[in-house]
Amino acid sequence: MGWKMRLFRGMALVLVVLILLGTSPQVFSVSENSTQNKCGIKVEVNPNLELFAVLYILAFNGSDYFITAPKGYISDVLTYFAPYRDDPAVKYIREVFNSSLPLYVRDNGIIGFSSRLALLGYLPNETNLGELELLANFARKSDFMAFYSAHRSEYEKITRPLVGYLECVPEEYERLFGHTYESFRVEASYSLHIHLHVVFENGTVYYVGLLYYRNNVSMLSYVMTTLHEFTHPFVREFLDRNFRTFENMSYYLQEVRNELPTTTTYDTGHYGSFYTYLNELFTESIAEYVALRCGVPRDYVLFRAKAMSAMFLPFWNLFDEYRKAEELNETLYRYAPTLARHMGKWATPGNVSVFYRKVAPVVEPNVLNRASYLGKLVIVYGTQNPDESGNEYDRETAYLLADRLRETYMRLYGGAPSIVVKADGNLTDEDLRGNLILIGGPVANAITARLNENLPVRFALNGSWVLERNPNAVENFTVFRVTENNISVIPPNSPVPSGVFGVVETIRNPWNSKEYVLIIAGLDRYGTREMSKWIQWQSYVIRGETYWEVGFYSMG
Repeated sequence: MGWKMRLFRGMALVLVVLILLGTSPQVFSVSENSTQNKCGIKVEVNPNLELFAVLYILAFNGSDYFITAPKGYISDVLTYFAPYRDDPAVKYIREVFNSSLPLYVRDNGIIGFSSRLALLGYLPNETNLGELELLANFARKSDFMAFYSAHRSEYEKITRPLVGYLECVPEEYERLFGHTYESFRVEASYSLHIHLHVVFENGTVYYVGLLYYRNNVSMLSYVMTTLHEFTHPFVREFLDRNFRTFENMSYYLQEVRNELPTTTTYDTGHYGSFYTYLNELFTESIAEYVALRCGVPRDYVLFRAKAMSAMFLPFWNLFDEYRKAEELNETLYRYAPTLARHMGKWATPGNVSVFYRKVAPVVEPNVLNRASYLGKLVIVYGTQNPDESGNEYDRETAYLLADRLRETYMRLYGGAPSIVVKADGNLTDEDLRGNLILIGGPVANAITARLNENLPVRFALNGSWVLERNPNAVENFTVFRVTENNISVIPPNSPVPSGVFGVVETIRNPWNSKEYVLIIAGLDRYGTREMSKWIQWQSYVIRGETYWEVGFYSMG
């Protein structure tokens, strides 16, 4: 391997479980500070977690990677608590979560600290707190609860919509597993990025993490993540009793390791063993199945499932299995032998690679993942534009992207692969067989021009250059229109609107199908530079000033 990362945390769904003991909250009534229904679902901005967030905002003067609150809220914190900026509790938080530490160290520290706080009653009413007494004293001196109460309407605006989607959870788990838990609680921070995780204590499942969103799509993401966390304890119990039924199918994990070597090497929480892999595979797929049952829009669940299918195999096939178990009126415990038998038929050790390529979408991070594993990434700018200033602009775009990728690798992981920038006429055969990022469309870049006819999203000259989808070039082509409030499936043969900036798309390398090519191409040089900012977890993305389209496809 060409370089070493300290830790690879994958996409947003890297979920760390820390079980820390504590007591139940004692002092605030549900009606005043949280949203709860009769089914045992409770969603609240936890006072202790928000106290922690306030101290964190003060410790870093409102500016830090983990501070996510709106600017107005941060201003309120800095103003209200200004007399207490030098309080011992503020200094303690600044020292424990020192900004010089790597992000993953601070992230893990915040997880552990928040898990402890979420299970305690309001700190000023607790005893034997140890170092947490600093936080309790700060809350008393500053009258933190007055600040919390003044912002209650903001908190309730965030918490209330989740309950409608979560109230069916106990019934669905009862149906799938034959039992449920006493209660399910979301203990959230409104303003601090607490990595989402689950704690199980005394018959209650706690989801602990950040809860702040600006639109309906972000809200649905929190609903899904909450369901994922609530599902974890059920799946762990299921696997503790049934793992041997599935243990001879570890070839599924091995294939994912072959395709995503860096991710699976460093994300041991999901890929460290076949047990942990099955835990995540079943947890996420069951959570999405429950989401459909609980009214989360189907297109949104499909969007999420497409992304997950690149990370976990088999994923999409499991939905039908859960439905079949339900039709047979069987819990997953009873259905487990049938499920294992079907999994053994979907793919075998001899054909699992073919199966993966048929069902798993290629996604844009594939090229970065493979490049990091092999130690080399080549960014290729075009020299074919008859306007030399266009070639120079694309060259600058390539170097800007290279710098940004190096900074991202170093900031997150402490190391970066070799990132080489080359002109399209200077590539060697070895370069062509590696992992490439192409800058510019077919007019600008000779390599893009060679590939254009068979690209999933290609350039077509229709008076002027336009983008058109080419679903026959790939398999399982699915297109989503994304707005702030909705994600919806649209027909692949519908026209791409005019006025978009361009496309970012991923394909398997036609000169070496183990590796990948990422094409970043605008309808002009300015669109190319704009699109270079949109490398995300999808097969392709098309962006415009007011238009956002995402697609997934596989390349068997």
